Amino acid sequence: MRTTGKAALAAVAALSIGLTGCSGDKAKPGAGASGGASGATSAGASGAASAGASGDTGATTGGGPGSVASCLVGTWKADNITGKLSGSVSGTFTGGGGTLLTIDSGGKTQVDFGPMQPVTFTFAVSGSDVKGSFSYGGKVNSAIKSPSGTTGTLEPTGSVDFGTLTVTLDLTAPVAQRIADKVSIAEFAGTGTANTGGAVDPQPILKKSQYECGSGTLKLSPPQGADGTGTWTFKKA
Repeated sequence: MRTTGKAALAAVAALSIGLTGCSGDKAKPGAGASGGASGATSAGASGAASAGASGDTGATTGGGPGSVASCLVGTWKADNITGKLSGSVSGTFTGGGGTLLTIDSGGKTQVDFGPMQPVTFTFAVSGSDVKGSFSYGGKVNSAIKSPSGTTGTLEPTGSVDFGTLTVTLDLTAPVAQRIADKVSIAEFAGTGTANTGGAVDPQPILKKSQYECGSGTLKLSPPQGADGTGTWTFKKA
């Protein structure tokens, strides 16, 4: 059985896996693009998505040449994203290999989720183990800026177009069921994000992050002192 959108969220509730206790703050408006699991918002994601849908591509050019560190420039292929869930639930998630990140010398950036492998997650709530996997689809465009060093803070310089970003979600425990099949992030975020324990980030990769690059590798992590949804590790494609 496949469900999408609001029907998907209803299906989650119908599974009676006790997720109402972990929805809490994760389903409330949060900090926008810099937020993580605790700031996963339907307002932020739907705003970005609606901007793309209304004709704003979000593919802004940002600053001029040299606005990003030279070690960031190129095409990167994700090894994985790894992280721990915290707050209302505790658990882990890992996966996402194959995702492509391309950055040019002027900061223009694209993330291609088409080749992405699923991310698996697991957490416990109300005495039950919740397990599943998800993957994103579509391409996200923006522009970024960073200092010139091999470590520092990376952040978008203009709008980020999440209008074509989709989510596919499969539960494997306590029951096996496809909950969302290429649902737009704007429709999924909020309650949908909370129902994965915060593993699904409504604004993945293209947001304020700590970067570390060198020797053909790139890591993107949540900013210091901020809640986040894991660390992405890339290698030069």
